[in-house]
Amino acid sequence: MVFFENNSTLPEGPQSFLGERGIDEAVGMKNPARPIIQRSRLVLKRIEETIIQVISPDEREFRRIWPAIDSIEGMLVSPFQEYWLFERARSLPNGAIIVEIGSFKGRSTCCLAYGCRGTSKHIFAVDTFDGNEVDFHRKGFFDEFWRNIEVHGLTGYVTPIQKRSSDVAKTWKQPIHLLFIDGSHQYEDVLDDFYGFFPHVVPGSIVAVHDVVQTWPGPLRAWNDVIRHKLSNIGACSTLAYGVKPE
Repeated sequence: MVFFENNSTLPEGPQSFLGERGIDEAVGMKNPARPIIQRSRLVLKRIEETIIQVISPDEREFRRIWPAIDSIEGMLVSPFQEYWLFERARSLPNGAIIVEIGSFKGRSTCCLAYGCRGTSKHIFAVDTFDGNEVDFHRKGFFDEFWRNIEVHGLTGYVTPIQKRSSDVAKTWKQPIHLLFIDGSHQYEDVLDDFYGFFPHVVPGSIVAVHDVVQTWPGPLRAWNDVIRHKLSNIGACSTLAYGVKPE
């Protein structure tokens, strides 16, 4: 995927380099360059059509929704991890269930939800929405989370569960087709989230853990000590590590 610099909106198609109006005015002039300008316009049109064909439908849709996603505060490595979440959600079968542990203000949740639009797929966003006393001290962000879900028209795809993930896991009964762990970054808590929900992950489905990086020793150690050894087809998208539950 060809991403854009500085997380800004992508430039428009090749016609933006000359400008549609500028070409029209130039073609209307009586000068020897007119045939060359006309041919250039045709070449630009063909380049644009080629680019559109090369870009996948997922990439094209992500480019369209990126400004909306980028308006939400979050801590993903942009725009690569946002696209990863969107694409994985979009690839899931109809009726799939996604469990996201740790949602903050909804940036990652919206990425997943945009990938569910037009389907019966659904996301359960598990978070106290009140931080914790160890590694995330920000408080009371549920209202902003839900406002972001509402503003982007995604309420039909998201159910927030405002509880500790360890408590939710004790009574969870539904199959999970994508598990995204990004809650408390304490080693024991990451493992609790994994052990609590992993039995419900459908074989062949993805488990992803965010912030698997040396600056966050909890997720890094949990991934290396335990989680990666329970999965196959290991991969990474920057600091997001993932794998597949074996069949």
